[in-house]
Amino acid sequence: MTAAPAVRRVRSVSRRVRTLAGLSLLTLALLLAAILAGAASTGSGLRTIGHDAGPQVLATTGLYRQMSEMDALLAETLLLGREYGPQQQADLTTYDQRRLETSETLLKAYRLALDDPSEQRTVESLIEGLGRYERLAAQARLLDAQSGHTAGSPPDAVVGAYQQATDLMHRELLPQAYNLTLETGTIVRRAHAAERAATSLARVAVVVTGLLAVACLLALQTYLTRRFRRILAPALVVATVLTTAGLVTGTALLNRQGEALEEAKRLGFDSVLTLTRARAISRSMHGDQSRYLLDRFRRDTYEHTFLEKSMTVAAVDSTSLRDYQSRLQVNFQGLLGGLPGRERGRLFVAYQQFQQADAEMRTMSGEKAIKFWDGELSTAYEGYDQVLEQLIRRYESGFERAIDRGDGALETLWRWIPAALATGALLILAGIWPRLREYR
Repeated sequence: MTAAPAVRRVRSVSRRVRTLAGLSLLTLALLLAAILAGAASTGSGLRTIGHDAGPQVLATTGLYRQMSEMDALLAETLLLGREYGPQQQADLTTYDQRRLETSETLLKAYRLALDDPSEQRTVESLIEGLGRYERLAAQARLLDAQSGHTAGSPPDAVVGAYQQATDLMHRELLPQAYNLTLETGTIVRRAHAAERAATSLARVAVVVTGLLAVACLLALQTYLTRRFRRILAPALVVATVLTTAGLVTGTALLNRQGEALEEAKRLGFDSVLTLTRARAISRSMHGDQSRYLLDRFRRDTYEHTFLEKSMTVAAVDSTSLRDYQSRLQVNFQGLLGGLPGRERGRLFVAYQQFQQADAEMRTMSGEKAIKFWDGELSTAYEGYDQVLEQLIRRYESGFERAIDRGDGALETLWRWIPAALATGALLILAGIWPRLREYR
């Protein structure tokens, strides 16, 4: 009469052990899946920003500067007369280098835009427009060579040909290049937003599944201890430790990846993008100075565009270029307004020297102005440009370090977490197997 209840108790105990072990294995698998999903999501964001779209977007940002420099170099060669022959040749050599860099950058941009017809059309339009610019630039250089003029404003025919070229560059090509950077930049912004949301969800899933796994293992350990009157099951203790370690380490590595992704995007990519834009606009400003000397018909226009670009780079309240240069102070706004204090102060000194040299040049005329532009003014610009370049390189280094940290955390996660949790699963089976054998 007592055999049936005993059998039922045996089956009940065996079923409970299997159930608790099954739940422990299931939650362990869910924990592993959550960690791997979070790692894959953050890893995708790191690849997009650090290795794929991010560097290509930064390359397209350089397109604006390369094209601006091409037009500025063309103006310089036309402004310098026959007595500056070696310098003219050096400018033409640099012009050819920028043209080659522009072609390579457009090729990168086209590859990046393969999935976006709108961006493809922008790149194709830029390629076609640069061909038209080259023809106009060649015509202006030919007319200039035929004129054989001395340093200063060239004959009207040369100026007219250059006006067509620079109008094409500034009214059509440079706006397209700027829009291309904005369009390709959305790829990085969208990827960052999507991966950040997915990674946050994965972190929550890791914590929830990890706590459930630990709870199931503790419940299994407690049940076995009470039912079989054993203090501990060593295999289950180690499995619990491995699961807890997997939960803590997995969460920490995901956090490190997320921090690296955020730092790479906000402190690296965004800063480099902003500084590169400021450097490109500054190069166009320096070109406006040579255009101011070259084209007497549009001096007021080039002075106004120089002011507009100056306000974009470093904005202060002003009503004219002279007013701007006199009011310029270290607490400026604009593209460079987000720099921290020490970097801002260093850049301000170089930028102020460049603006003061510009103000001095505009009080001169003729050959004296050209010599000052070719000497002190160009030196001031180069000093300012070098500071910008150094800041860009510093933020690029920070960007690369953040990507490397994220990649390192990802590599550690993929290498150790699956092995630790798989070992924990085997230990669960090893821990319950002796107890189940007692009921066979």
